[in-house]
Amino acid sequence: MFPKHSKFRVLSLIFVAISLVLFAAPMSFAAEKGTFIVGMERIPGVLYPSATSDLPDIAMNFFLYDALVTTVNGEIKPLLAESWEVSEDGLEYTFHLRKDVTFHSGRKFTAKDVKAHFDNWKNHPTSAKIAALESTSIVDDYTVKFNMKFATLVFLNMISQTEWSYGGIPDSVAVQEQGQDYGRIPETISGTGPFKMISWTRGDRIVLERNPDYKWGPEPYKNKGPAKVEKLIIRSIPEGASRTAELRTGGIDLDINLQQQDVKTIEDLKGFTVFSAPKITAHHMGFNMAKDLFQDVKLRKAMAHAVNQEAIIKTIYNNYADMAYGLWSPAVDGHTPEDEMKKYFHTFDLEKAKKLLDEAGWKKGSDWVLEKDGQPLRVTIIVYNENAERMMQIVQADMRKVGIDFQIRRFEHAAWRRAIENDEHEMYYVDGTHSTADLSYWFISKSIPYPNNVHLVDMVIDSLYDLSQRTLYPEVRTFAFQKIDQRLVDGAIIIPMPRNRWLIGMNESVKGLVFDPIHGMHKLIDVHKE
Repeated sequence: MFPKHSKFRVLSLIFVAISLVLFAAPMSFAAEKGTFIVGMERIPGVLYPSATSDLPDIAMNFFLYDALVTTVNGEIKPLLAESWEVSEDGLEYTFHLRKDVTFHSGRKFTAKDVKAHFDNWKNHPTSAKIAALESTSIVDDYTVKFNMKFATLVFLNMISQTEWSYGGIPDSVAVQEQGQDYGRIPETISGTGPFKMISWTRGDRIVLERNPDYKWGPEPYKNKGPAKVEKLIIRSIPEGASRTAELRTGGIDLDINLQQQDVKTIEDLKGFTVFSAPKITAHHMGFNMAKDLFQDVKLRKAMAHAVNQEAIIKTIYNNYADMAYGLWSPAVDGHTPEDEMKKYFHTFDLEKAKKLLDEAGWKKGSDWVLEKDGQPLRVTIIVYNENAERMMQIVQADMRKVGIDFQIRRFEHAAWRRAIENDEHEMYYVDGTHSTADLSYWFISKSIPYPNNVHLVDMVIDSLYDLSQRTLYPEVRTFAFQKIDQRLVDGAIIIPMPRNRWLIGMNESVKGLVFDPIHGMHKLIDVHKE
């Protein structure tokens, strides 16, 4: 028999031991066999390919949908199409479809679904991608023909899955039945991708399960059949520190947006690794050119001179980023060589900024804020994530040094987009990535109000973009894209922002990650945990 006080101590020790077992690591889905959990800054708003150009929507659509073709190392490869032919004049594309594909609904995939998607795409915000397409016709159940307005070098790339997932083909019956609800309510979604939608808790998580019928995995994946994981969970964790904590404690298996300040912490932690690779970005700040205030190019240039990329790279990105002198990444065709692009770039120079503001008629007011015609120089930029808000705080400090009251408003992404579409913004910051300089469609008149966030009407840029789509000469496309970039930067319509790197933190048990330099995770059909 134990004395009373000994019994108490024993019971206390037992309680502590049980507590350690129960609470040493948080309970999470990561403990479930066959479950893979990814942490992201934000998760989607609309899961209907081509209906949105938002990066989280695009990333999720890769899991849910497939396109006719995909792009691997710049080469077009088959996906839902087994083969295709192009007429000698380049005005007809005939695709022969796989006959063994079914949608998540169980319905067979046919040419009817292809035609329906491309007909609908023409009315979506990303329709500039298929500007060359005149019409789509059904030859038979498994043959479809595209008739072109003009011959182009880019049609196959524009409709490939890796070009932003817009070419992913949904179940046409589901789209017709659900109307405006399609892609917004979980149970409406039906694609042919490696994962099926199970649940969608907005602002929290999306739960997908493996499509057991999937057997058309594209290159470069080794696995052509069903995904190796049974369940895929995408968690929305906006704060970088919170994602790092979840990674360390088992709440997620992979952080696709590892915070730069936490790289060394994760690298030094046993059982974890960090993957780093160049990122092909088009990050920028933009002015709403529909606002009277920004009709003055001297004001726009002054503000461009007040943006210190080097300070942002050091402070925010922990040096995991590079200077951006133009919009297009040096990794894509159509970029202007860096030494040449520097001629158009507005370097960080507060004295130049002050001089331009003075020339534009902005004078010292009753306090530190400049005034003109009795109006203070007050500008608000809208952002949608933590990193952008921190960057803008550095910009804010320098703007104030030249007399600009620079305000920052952080929105949830859906609200940010609504502000853009409703012309309620003055300036914006966007994280952009691209595979080609065809991203120029963001700045053509047809794309107003979104994704032409600058609300720019510029006939020169419209004409250059049209030239890039119609020419059959690669050097002419390069010329057009270079001139667009130079015009946007020289005129301070946009302000290029640093090109950060992919930083992916993951548990060492994660194997088989096939990395895509544009989109990161892509389809995850090879990934598994050991």
